[in-house]
Amino acid sequence: AVAYSLFRNLQYGPENLQPVSNMIRGPNVLVLHPSVPANSVPELVAHLRANPGKLACGNHGVGQSPHLSAVWFAQLTGTEFVHVPFRGAGPATVELLAGNVQFMFDNLTTGIEQIRAGRVKALAVTSADRSPQLADLPALRETMPELANYDVSTWFGAFYPARTPETAVRALNAEIKALLDMPETQQRFAEMGGVPAYGTPEQFAAFVRAEIEKWRGVIRREGLQLEAG
Repeated sequence: AVAYSLFRNLQYGPENLQPVSNMIRGPNVLVLHPSVPANSVPELVAHLRANPGKLACGNHGVGQSPHLSAVWFAQLTGTEFVHVPFRGAGPATVELLAGNVQFMFDNLTTGIEQIRAGRVKALAVTSADRSPQLADLPALRETMPELANYDVSTWFGAFYPARTPETAVRALNAEIKALLDMPETQQRFAEMGGVPAYGTPEQFAAFVRAEIEKWRGVIRREGLQLEAG
């Protein structure tokens, strides 16, 4: 959904894929180094507005979900900070724990252990609703009027090539539903900070279209463009 707008020369498009079902979704989480004098999203926004361009926000790489979570956050709150990309979640986390970057948006699946250990301050999750894994943590859109439409989840779903027979699409969709209904799957997803996200092919297709449209707007406002490798 991001790549269609981010990369100039992508070799495929939505018309090449047949959505089957979403499978898992999980939020990103806004985390701070303990030295940052903010204990809520409004306090962080006030601190950023008072110090434009002075704080560094780490991310997992340009165009990744945590990076774009921060970009949209900045657009909606009118804040300025330095985006510092790293090669993946591990290096970004190391630099956050060291205080070399002051905050970042992290996948909950990778950040939850640092939060539970108290090594970072967590302020909010990016999804529309709170996460069952951190029920006391607000959703970003709860915290400020400017963020009322904010909703970001990392998600993984299944696709077939376009023009795959409908019988095959329905068969795989049914297998996915059976998998996601299993208590073992739900427990494992919860341990990872995610939730099952089954949908019919039609529901998943509508979700993907909405995600493409959302990220197209964010990416164009930011002026982000990359070459596909």
